[in-house]
Amino acid sequence: MLEEKDLQAITQLMAQLLTQQKQEIMQDIEQKMARQKQEILAESTHNMQVLIDAEIRPQFNLLAEQIQTMMETRVDTARVERLEDEVSVHKMMIRQINEDLQQLKKAQ
Repeated sequence: MLEEKDLQAITQLMAQLLTQQKQEIMQDIEQKMARQKQEILAESTHNMQVLIDAEIRPQFNLLAEQIQTMMETRVDTARVERLEDEVSVHKMMIRQINEDLQQLKKAQ
């Protein structure tokens, strides 16, 4: 028959085994969670890349094309100002020629 000492030894041994199993289970769970975290991160990264390639990149390309078109067709303001100045000079010259012409007509 088992004595109390034996029962205590068995209880202590079982407690040690349970503690050891608990630690092993916890390590296993932590490893599985770490792997799962890596898998989720990899999948999220892949999904994000797919989204960028499918949705965002085409919109940026379209925007870049529109900006390029605008840059190619924009009016050079300095050139417009020069042309306006030239037109003003031509208007003054035409007025002067008109006045001279009117004076010549009167003189005849």
